[in-house]
Amino acid sequence: MKYCIKSDIGRVRKENQDRADIAFLSNWTLAMLCDGMGGHFGGAKCAELTIETLKNYFLQTFPDNLKFNDKRNINKWFNNALSQIKKTLDKFIEENFHFESMGTTLTAALIFNSNGTIYIFNVGDSRTYVYNGLLYQTTQDQNFLNQLVSNDILSFEEAKKHPDANKLVSCIGPRMIMKCDGFLINSDANVKYVILTSDGLHDYVEKPAIEQILQNKKLNLEAKAQKLVEFAIRNSSQDNISIEIVELENE
Repeated sequence: MKYCIKSDIGRVRKENQDRADIAFLSNWTLAMLCDGMGGHFGGAKCAELTIETLKNYFLQTFPDNLKFNDKRNINKWFNNALSQIKKTLDKFIEENFHFESMGTTLTAALIFNSNGTIYIFNVGDSRTYVYNGLLYQTTQDQNFLNQLVSNDILSFEEAKKHPDANKLVSCIGPRMIMKCDGFLINSDANVKYVILTSDGLHDYVEKPAIEQILQNKKLNLEAKAQKLVEFAIRNSSQDNISIEIVELENE
């Protein structure tokens, strides 16, 4: 399975608090991306610990003989993984109490390699997209804007103008409120790429531009990712910029 990860500090931040990784186990692939919260001390550390814990938990505990359509047990496993992440963060701040306000987003895609079934898990406002000739945003940003809209308090246009529109309502951290959203992409979607992004990229690159670059057959996977990072920089991204692209081998 081909994949590419690109991360850039950007032109504004003094530290890159994004982290991304990928792990392989038998017939499964786990892609992960975290965006440490820049407004909180220790965002990079929180992202790093979250990625490391999730990757190790996957490699050590995921039942690789689990059937791809066993949704209940796959969701149960991921919830247990989140509990393990929380324990890791709690243990860390016992000896490093000044990190207690740290936080991070997490978006993850668990892929069954044989048929392209994809389980997507999301906390915060990093995103996972799928591409099968067209680009689809699978996750929904867990921010105040979408909370106002989903609760029928404001229209989307009104909510966009709210001063706290981009404020997260869910994230991972020792003292944070966390709610994990789950999504299932069936094999008949014929997904070619799974794309994970931090908001430093997707807030500055419109969907048609992402789609156009992904459709360019002259570019290999690394060139596609690099072009998207450069596009965000040219559009004056104010954040760290990260993208992970996983290419599925459809038969």
